[in-house]
Amino acid sequence: MPKFTASERMLIQNLVCNLSIKRIPDNEIIKEVYEHTKKTISKVTLFNIRKRIKKESSKWYTQLRQGEYEYIHEFKERINEIVDLQRQHHEIISKNQHNPSVVQASLIALHKLNVTLSNYFDIVPYLTSTGLR
Repeated sequence: MPKFTASERMLIQNLVCNLSIKRIPDNEIIKEVYEHTKKTISKVTLFNIRKRIKKESSKWYTQLRQGEYEYIHEFKERINEIVDLQRQHHEIISKNQHNPSVVQASLIALHKLNVTLSNYFDIVPYLTSTGLR
């Protein structure tokens, strides 16, 4: 088996991944690798590359799952931030009833915050493994 540089290994891995998703036959993938690198790989090498891709995907997913609670915490903090900004805009509106331009600007900002908050709440069910997927 020929030695590959790091960039060639990455290229081959990307080719195998992309072509496998498209259900391209192994022989065609091997030809494509040869066209890009001018080096031949065997079916065993192709199998090992796919196996490595699956392991890396599994590792990535495991890391994502382990960091789920940190992500959810940050998400919750962002929602709390928006709720606090909404409260501040309500105060601005109630204190500036005599100044229509300030009230209007604050209402516009409040509306944008409401839309953002609504979008965040739409995403919540998809954040956890128990959520709807």
